[in-house]
Amino acid sequence: MSAPSTKRPWKAIAAMSENRVIGKKGDIPWHIPEDFKWVKQCTKGQVIAMGRKTFESMGRPLPLRENIVISRSTDAIEGCHVLPSLDALEEYQTDREIWIFGGAQIYAAAMDRVQELYLTVVKGTFDGDAFFPAFEDQFGQPKVLRDEAEFRILKFVADCS
Repeated sequence: MSAPSTKRPWKAIAAMSENRVIGKKGDIPWHIPEDFKWVKQCTKGQVIAMGRKTFESMGRPLPLRENIVISRSTDAIEGCHVLPSLDALEEYQTDREIWIFGGAQIYAAAMDRVQELYLTVVKGTFDGDAFFPAFEDQFGQPKVLRDEAEFRILKFVADCS
């Protein structure tokens, strides 16, 4: 387990179902355009860091953001910076916010370095093979940013106590 960053706190953004599903066979098991707009609004002009499988599921770098892929097995991806580890991301020089963008392994490995978590909770349960890790003991009570028929958007801030 790594110590929290003292240089620049990371943020994370994710969507999960009520049973913690975040993906199934490399895809998202729901389609909520308002959530995609929210993610774009939050991360536009910033750095998004994701694992190789998440990048491959998207198929291309997301526009208007600096895309970083964390991978020990890939050297170069057109339109992206490839870093071998989260420790390398910690050393990455940028004046932009760094957003952890998935998938399950990256979220699990990065959560102890994340200071703010923006989580869309999709109402209902879904079948899946990728799950959001336990995080609740690291953060205070969430602030509800949006509550819609299909989803809620919550903001968690790291509990420094």
